Amino acid sequence: MIQDYIDRYAHFVAHHPYLILLFVILLSSFAFVMMSTVTTEKTDLKDYLPEDIEAIATLFDIEDKFGSVDSIYIVIEVDPAYSGSDEIRDLRDPQVLRYVEQISQLVRHTEDVIEVSSASTTIKSINDGRLPQSLRKVRELTSKNGLLDGYISDDYTMSLVKIRLIDTDADLENIEVELGKIIQSTPHPAGIKVSLGGQTMEEQAMEKSIKPDMKRTSTYSLIGILIVVLVLFRSPKYGFIPLTTILFGTLWAMGYVGLTGMGLSSNTSGVISMIMGIGIDFGIQVTTRYRFERAHQLPPDAMELTLRKVIVPMLTTTLAALIGFQAMSMGQLTFMGDMGTMMSYGVAACMVAASTAVPSLILIADTLSISKIFTMFTKN
Repeated sequence: MIQDYIDRYAHFVAHHPYLILLFVILLSSFAFVMMSTVTTEKTDLKDYLPEDIEAIATLFDIEDKFGSVDSIYIVIEVDPAYSGSDEIRDLRDPQVLRYVEQISQLVRHTEDVIEVSSASTTIKSINDGRLPQSLRKVRELTSKNGLLDGYISDDYTMSLVKIRLIDTDADLENIEVELGKIIQSTPHPAGIKVSLGGQTMEEQAMEKSIKPDMKRTSTYSLIGILIVVLVLFRSPKYGFIPLTTILFGTLWAMGYVGLTGMGLSSNTSGVISMIMGIGIDFGIQVTTRYRFERAHQLPPDAMELTLRKVIVPMLTTTLAALIGFQAMSMGQLTFMGDMGTMMSYGVAACMVAASTAVPSLILIADTLSISKIFTMFTKN
């Protein structure tokens, strides 16, 4: 029964390659549009575990009742340009404290910021709301109580402005831009440098690197696979056409990811390379079998027989891969389930591409007469 459907499908593909190619183009156009909607997501520790874990459930409960809080730090460091100069060497210097107070006041008016604390706010709280005018006075105020330990390092070369954000879904990119503007537009004393830091900024930097890293690793994978396939088939035509398996398969898989609303994280950014490594096997199977059958038959007959022989093994391989990938979601690490789901999409899409795009392109390439096309264009 199943073989009956496979035989009918093989006959249809072998005798209507242009219709199949039209279907591939239309599906790819839709997938391309949906792929553009795929977003990158930051990954928190709570994203690694299911919500029924006690610690994670408690964390969600706290966030529901009190709101979630993220932190960003403005980091001020001693950075003298010349040795022996009168540039800042001690971040308790009143010039630095005034600078810290100035940027703290500006940051308080930034959207999604609920609290800003720094060495200047601590010193003002113990000095009647004023900043001392001399380093000696600052030393007197802070030498015994250790109030600045959370803001200035023991060697007085690094100081922090701690910024608390109310919402973990805050626009971190916009906040980073706004804080950068504040740092750039506020003159600071000579001999110091200012930068942004903290786990939130690290997550933001990681989120920004997802797509470039994915593009880089995918390109390397594609080049490596192309070299292997060209060496295997020793033919540009039979070398490049199998690559359409992973090109279309990856495009369709990522389009479906966009359609379902899934996002890419640092944990799932490498799935495209893995999909390519697994999916190219389908294209190689079809091409190798076709070249064997082509030695004795015309292209349509050779392709029909090829598909009748390879679809069942490809379906079996796909089913086995899907079972393995879906088993990844049975563990407690949720990101493994996301990775398995995306790889399932990719392998299934590559199998479909190998049984649609690859046969149609091979038949068109084998039956298309370049001389006829040239004659047609020269006549026109």
